[in-house]
Amino acid sequence: MDLSRYISKKESSKLVANQRLNIIFASSEVAPFSKSGGLGDVASALPRALAQRGHNVVIVTPLYGHLDSEQMRLSRRLQPLEVPRKSKQQSKVEATLWETRLNHGVRIVFVEAEEYFGRQGLYGYDDQAFEDNADRFAFFSRAVVEFTRSFALPVDVLHCNDWHTGLAPIYAKHYFDEEFQDTSIVMTIHNLAYQGKFDASEFDATGLPQKYADTSELFDEDGNVNYLKGGLQYADHLTTVSPGYADEIQTEAGGFGLHEILQNRSDDLVGILNGADYTVWAPDVDRHISVRYDIDSLNGKRRNKAELQHRMGLPIRPTLPLLGVISRLTEQKGIDVLVPTIRTLLSDLEDERDGFQLVILGEGPPQFRDALQELAESFPTRVVFQPGYDEAMAHRIQAGSDVLVVPSRFEPCGLTQIYAMRYGTVPVVHSTGGLADTVSDLREDPEKGTGFVCQELTEDALAGAIERASAAYRNYRKWRPLMVRAMERDFSWHESARSYESLFTSLHQQEQAAE
Repeated sequence: MDLSRYISKKESSKLVANQRLNIIFASSEVAPFSKSGGLGDVASALPRALAQRGHNVVIVTPLYGHLDSEQMRLSRRLQPLEVPRKSKQQSKVEATLWETRLNHGVRIVFVEAEEYFGRQGLYGYDDQAFEDNADRFAFFSRAVVEFTRSFALPVDVLHCNDWHTGLAPIYAKHYFDEEFQDTSIVMTIHNLAYQGKFDASEFDATGLPQKYADTSELFDEDGNVNYLKGGLQYADHLTTVSPGYADEIQTEAGGFGLHEILQNRSDDLVGILNGADYTVWAPDVDRHISVRYDIDSLNGKRRNKAELQHRMGLPIRPTLPLLGVISRLTEQKGIDVLVPTIRTLLSDLEDERDGFQLVILGEGPPQFRDALQELAESFPTRVVFQPGYDEAMAHRIQAGSDVLVVPSRFEPCGLTQIYAMRYGTVPVVHSTGGLADTVSDLREDPEKGTGFVCQELTEDALAGAIERASAAYRNYRKWRPLMVRAMERDFSWHESARSYESLFTSLHQQEQAAE
């Protein structure tokens, strides 16, 4: 693994914040070391942006089986971390801590525990979750708390992310309430659909006393142990990854059974839009694409399009819009609507010069992979499907496509449409969550629109948005300004980090005032 872009030998950040905070950022995945989705990108970029503003940030994450500490040249801490699995001090498991320093002074600490993480895969294999995930991430949550307790400096903020760290606020408040009085615990919801639900028989994996089994704090209405539910009630403050999603998760339709808890904590909940890491996702610096380009050299995008068409076995046809899809293949992502929509649009073509081409990259259950493969076989000169996830190919699709289609049923934030705009790849999206927060419709705002939005996720509505995008592409005088507006939108982590900093500083000041 080439870490040269991430590891820094000296501190180069400049103090920007008025008050320097000590922040521990706990995440089950951190790109480029481990990644299954947007959480990994956020866990890499947000700590770096906060460190750039002068804060002392340490990331804590598991050392999974695919990570080689020697190859990564990690430093081993002489003092192991003792992690109790029951009560305050019982059944301790010894974990080895490895660390390195990333760009801008961010430190990352890997928790090595062979029993829990010494295997290939983060959460499971082939869409099948590991049977011991309740045990694995109860251990990780407790390890985060124990690491925070042992930290050399007072910790101002413990930032937990998603259900994998959902038990950390409970462990901290139940066992070490006094020790954590000066530490604000923030829980960020990246996708409420994933809550860490386990059969009631898995309660023992938490190591918590029986009183938590006798209340509804840790159990949902179906009788399952629910790690995220517990974390949402015990964290001091809650955030999620876009303002629109913060509103949606407080509704019955979008709350996945937790809407009442979130409604009750609405004063403690804020939506902060995720940012884009433009040191990685930008066409003028992208290491994966054939030709780098920017607003002043858009001919480079046309060359990337031709290269992508050639690489994927499609006819090189500059006059046809090339649509891209980079997605997990799930119902949440609207794949069940996308497939019949594309089939209908392509089946109805009367002239070979009309329509579009489509490149799809994604991984998911067999029913979606098979449906996409059948679609590609039905239209071999129009559709290509590459199963799995390939980071380099994702970059090539962003650079080579004219349009990125994101038909998600719900989308907490979405990063692909944000990345796409920087590449001049115009998004077609469903109006939900972060998609609605980041893409404005050309028809609704001809002077400032940055894409095409369908208000409902139906085949007709999606087809209409794709047809509008295809028609606009054929009018270059209209298309080029649209591309430029999209590329000029700034979704860098700078503003998002300032919002998190403001929240963290406010919580820290409240803690100080309460003393």
